[in-house]
Amino acid sequence: MKHTIMLFMLVTIIIIAQSDSQNTNTLLLSQINDVRYQCLVSGCSIPMIIFGTNSKACQIACLTNMNCRIVTFDQANNKCELFADVPSQYGSLIAQADFVTFIAIDNRQLSARK
Repeated sequence: MKHTIMLFMLVTIIIIAQSDSQNTNTLLLSQINDVRYQCLVSGCSIPMIIFGTNSKACQIACLTNMNCRIVTFDQANNKCELFADVPSQYGSLIAQADFVTFIAIDNRQLSARK
C-alpha cells in the first residue's frame, strides 16, 4: 500500500512538474546501475547535493527540478547529486559499484524522433 501511494505521488509530481498550458509533457528517467556520472571539465555545472536520502527521493528531486538532466545516487553513503549538464557534452559515465545513475529523457524529444 505504501509503495502504491508513493508511485501515485511520483506520477502526479512528474505530470505537475512538467506540464505547461498547451500540452502535458513528462520527464522520464533512464536508470543505469553500477555507473557514476562524473564531470571533470570546466564547463560542468556545480551539482546540487542531497544527503540522507534514498534512490526514490533522489529521482523525485530530479524530476521536480526543471534544470536536472542527470542524477547519481551513491547507495553506500545515501548521497544524491543532481546535475544540469547534458551527459554527452560534459561528463563521463564511469563504472562504479554502489552507484545508480538516472538520465532525464524528455518525452518531447522521443515524440520528435517518431
